[in-house]
Amino acid sequence: MTSQSPPPSGPPDDARRPHGSPEDPIDPDATVIRGPLPAEPAQSPDETQQADPAEQLDFAEPPAAAESATSDGAVSSETTVSAESAGSPAGQKRARLVAIVAGAVVVLVGAVYLIGYLMAGDKLPKDAQIAGIAVGGLTTEQAIQQLQGELGDRATAPISVTAGDQKATVQPADAGLSVDYPASISAAGGGRSLDPRHIWQVLTGGSDTDPVVVTDQQKLTAAVAALAADLDRKPKNAKLAFDGAKIEQTKGRDGVSLDQEKAGGVIEAAFLGPSTAVVELPATITEPEITTAEVADVVASYAKPAVSGPVTVKAGTAGSFTITPAMIGNSIDVVVADGTVKAQLDPKKLHSEAGPALAKVELKKPRNATVRLVDGKPKVIPAVNGTTVKAADLAGAVEPVLAKTGKDRRAEVQLTGAKAAFSTADAEKLGIKRVTGEFTTYFPYAYYRNVNINRAAQLINNTVLKPGDTFSLNGIVGERTAANGFVEGYIIQGGKFKKELGGGVSQSATTTFNAMFFAGLKDIQHQPHTLYIDRYPPGREATVAWPTLDLKFQNNTKYGVLVQAYVKKSTPGSRGSITVKMWSTKTYDKIASSNLAKSNFTTGRDITDDSPKCEAQAPVQGFDVNYSRIFSNDGKVVKTEKFFWRYAPTDRITCKR
Repeated sequence: MTSQSPPPSGPPDDARRPHGSPEDPIDPDATVIRGPLPAEPAQSPDETQQADPAEQLDFAEPPAAAESATSDGAVSSETTVSAESAGSPAGQKRARLVAIVAGAVVVLVGAVYLIGYLMAGDKLPKDAQIAGIAVGGLTTEQAIQQLQGELGDRATAPISVTAGDQKATVQPADAGLSVDYPASISAAGGGRSLDPRHIWQVLTGGSDTDPVVVTDQQKLTAAVAALAADLDRKPKNAKLAFDGAKIEQTKGRDGVSLDQEKAGGVIEAAFLGPSTAVVELPATITEPEITTAEVADVVASYAKPAVSGPVTVKAGTAGSFTITPAMIGNSIDVVVADGTVKAQLDPKKLHSEAGPALAKVELKKPRNATVRLVDGKPKVIPAVNGTTVKAADLAGAVEPVLAKTGKDRRAEVQLTGAKAAFSTADAEKLGIKRVTGEFTTYFPYAYYRNVNINRAAQLINNTVLKPGDTFSLNGIVGERTAANGFVEGYIIQGGKFKKELGGGVSQSATTTFNAMFFAGLKDIQHQPHTLYIDRYPPGREATVAWPTLDLKFQNNTKYGVLVQAYVKKSTPGSRGSITVKMWSTKTYDKIASSNLAKSNFTTGRDITDDSPKCEAQAPVQGFDVNYSRIFSNDGKVVKTEKFFWRYAPTDRITCKR
């Protein structure tokens, strides 16, 4: 096929030829004049160009009658003959005969030429083909229709392309590729022409020519750029992973970078090709650093044998334990170094995976040092070292047997000493020596109070806060459930007293808050009750509810803090109490509370409740309260913290059943 830029507009060459040129057809109606021609006046060049072609043909004269040039360039209008023949009757006869024969030949040639021209007409050469499509003997219009019908689908069919293993299609229109049908017909010999060679070609010849393709280079460049955006990709490494004992392989893939400069020409050349053809575009193919074949080698040589069965490990005198294939698989790391993939056991992962199995052998766990109250005073409980299997030792013992099978998958590892994470020296440095803050609250007799307040105190007691640690009552006490040792008791909900598991624990929170308050620790989170309870200091108290409301404070000193909590249970004839103490080293000489100033008193409503779960309650005024925490050193106030709370009034509720 022939490529060209879009053709210029305007009439074809034949249409641009002046009428009357030698290539125009002979007028069949022209009068043929035989014999001598009458003299005609001289014509201007323009008039000569407009003369009828048939007349031009008839004006040809036999050679004997043609004008001859004199030696000096003048033209003689007389026929040159010898004197004797010109003057004799025989000579004149021969001259007339020659003229007649010459004229007849001219007429015959003209007639043949005219017949050939008429036969050729606007037709293509009889054997003409375009891209294998027969168009011979057809007129230009017929040939265009034939070519469009046969070639149209191919001219609009998408071109399938590949770059490496990437596939895509290109729409010819998007790539600026199209067929110039008139130009293709013209290139195959279509159209009228006075050239005898063209007439002869139409009547007797013809060949297979390529269609003329028009390429919009701007569109083609844009289409190639769009292809590159779709086809280009970076190389991707093959991967190896484990899900327990299951081996998971991910194939790698080559990187592809399309050669955009060359791709356009390849696409252009593929235009009008077979619809089933797939065109390979020029591209740079880059292998990944880790290939699929390399991962397959690691799977065969290491991964499959590694998880082929359990490994039995003897841990010194402590006993033996089993590492399962799943434990092994979850402990294998796949690493890439210097372009090579390698699989190996990760000691920390293996030790963690084998933890449940290790727990079954007689290993002595290390015990951290701590501080406890003994006979009412803080005492450092020394750390105790234990025995363990080191992660590196375990991996070193197991790795060599992973390639073995059956009973040969056995290993032995030595026990080593395991130091406590928090040593005796660490505990002694905490400086837990004396009470830095304490508080006691009292409560009337109720079974649920004795149970719930005491249970909370048991869980809080002996809590040690290292410098920077935060105390969370919900975190230490946990959810108030029967399994955790709590029973139903009264709580405040929606301005009313209701029963719920853990009722009364807020008294533990209030007492702990006040002990923290006077120890000078940092308040992080606390919230007083919505209704005032007269056994608590107004405003200087706290309520808790699982899991939303918590009591939190931070040990913001450089010393440790030991929290002591204990309960004196109530009886039907005596109050109970809870005491909380903070043991540490003082950082302030004195921490005090200002007066708890009440103001803005309000009164609640009188409500009659006829519901089965009604709980009667006495009215209590609401009010605002303001107070401060005052820090002093050497008799001088060094810091003051202000607090405020507003209590809602407690409604009088009368139960009507």
